[in-house]
Amino acid sequence: MRKVILLFFIFVNLAYGYSYDDLLLKAQASIFPKIMLLDKKIENKLIEGRIIYTIVYEKNDYNTALEITKFIDENYNGHFNGYAYKINLVEFSDLSSMTQASAIYILNSDKDIKKVADIAKKKGIIAFSYDVKNLKAGLLFSLMLEKSTVLYMNKENLYIQKIDFVDSLLRMVKFIDKENS
Repeated sequence: MRKVILLFFIFVNLAYGYSYDDLLLKAQASIFPKIMLLDKKIENKLIEGRIIYTIVYEKNDYNTALEITKFIDENYNGHFNGYAYKINLVEFSDLSSMTQASAIYILNSDKDIKKVADIAKKKGIIAFSYDVKNLKAGLLFSLMLEKSTVLYMNKENLYIQKIDFVDSLLRMVKFIDKENS
């Protein structure tokens, strides 16, 4: 009987996507837009005068992406500190260099992370990740709730020419690279 219950939970998890920490999702949805605004070159990333915040997800995580969208809309009321925004939901399989994005936030995935990182680098935009492990593939930021809130930044991508952060942000982050990630 125990084996049946265990198998049931495994299949439910596979059928409905990754199991996310709701508190972490809300923390990231609250903080990542603010970090994006710390880019001194944010004006260069506006598309038709607004920020396009693209959430990239696996097919099974569509509802999670919708929940994040709803949370952001409820908390930011259509503006990130004076900049109008639009949230763009894109499946990993549909993401391309033609996808409009001022910044990208990816939910958990075990594939296509490098593709997202390459697109973000090519566009010169910030790529945020739900999972800190994805920074190894070239994404720029992740946030974790440990004893305190810790903002991680991929040290190797710090000097992307199209992104220039205010110095105070660089004093707050914990840098990681391939050796210590």
